Amino acid sequence: MSTFVYITCPGVEKYRFSAHHPLRPERVTFSQELAQMLGVLRDEDFVKAEPASSDLVAEVHSPRYVRVVQALSEGKPVPGSHVFGFASSDNPPFRGMFEASLAVVGASVAAAQAVMDGAQVAVNLAGGLHHARREEAAGFCIFNDPAVAIHVLKQKYRRIVYLDIDVHHGDGVQWLYYRDPQVLTISIHESGRFLFPGTGHPDEIGEGEGRGYSANVALGRYTDDEVWWWAFQQVVPPLFHWFQPEVVVLQMGADPHYTDPLAHVMLTAQGWLRAVQWVAEQGIPVVATGGGGYSLPAVVRMWVLALATLKGLPVPNCIPPQFALHGEVQTLYDVDVPDMPERMRQIARQFTEQSVNELKQYLRPYVEWGGTHEKANGSVPQYP
Repeated sequence: MSTFVYITCPGVEKYRFSAHHPLRPERVTFSQELAQMLGVLRDEDFVKAEPASSDLVAEVHSPRYVRVVQALSEGKPVPGSHVFGFASSDNPPFRGMFEASLAVVGASVAAAQAVMDGAQVAVNLAGGLHHARREEAAGFCIFNDPAVAIHVLKQKYRRIVYLDIDVHHGDGVQWLYYRDPQVLTISIHESGRFLFPGTGHPDEIGEGEGRGYSANVALGRYTDDEVWWWAFQQVVPPLFHWFQPEVVVLQMGADPHYTDPLAHVMLTAQGWLRAVQWVAEQGIPVVATGGGGYSLPAVVRMWVLALATLKGLPVPNCIPPQFALHGEVQTLYDVDVPDMPERMRQIARQFTEQSVNELKQYLRPYVEWGGTHEKANGSVPQYP
């Protein structure tokens, strides 16, 4: 088994709600194309997966919900389908959604299996559909592929970290493993006070045997690179040190970028990338998925940078002129950074600092917090 594998599955490109829906499969195809142009992805990295079985999905979602998704996918009437999350314009039913969703899950399951077979990193950029709950579609997510991948990983590993750096709270994965001490879920996201799905607050720390195994870093609006990285360092390294994970499932949503139209966090590509770099440096096997990201030029650049980082490759900063999006962006790293009034920066910092302090207090009975891992005013390196 190669140390790095990139998983594809026929049919993931059909996961499209409508022509104007913000979740566009082009995010994955453009990322893959640019990564190949730059030599980040090579032919030998590709592994083709099979769609997941409905029986496997029904071990995480309810069998009833799986049947509802299949029926709606075939255009059959399902009385009361709105209670399963399909009344919202976020998740309109579409023909073939059952097969497309199984393809997405199949790629994440194959990534999990690749790591179990000895790969150091396995990636499914089409995955990361972290909002789907046991019996409910939500936030563009029908089946929760990270949760199914974790379910498979539990066959081998006793300590699994799910780390979510999407701008939206990884609620579906959290709730599915909220009582499970084998799975530590960590989500760093814009606070649910301001953004969908309205959850992910510091007091959500798990229940029953899983109490203490859920951590949420809720960020203030307009959080920039400096504050985001400070919050990450305050929480994530101590939790890894405490939990000693055997494997990491990394959800790499690119929507914290400052150009993203659906959120208010103000990260640059290089600021966000520090989290991916930190995970890669831990020497722990990684199952990586995509996630959110609705500014196409931003998400493509960030995912290519993430692939290179996880593979341990240097990558040129210049985007080839023949690439389809070259007219919109010419460099992988951000040259311009958000220019915000100092008052907004201070409000974001104060909110985030309070959130981190609250989280530490809630988890103090379970986690021994050490000293800080990064100065609050630590700067983010600037790239050419």
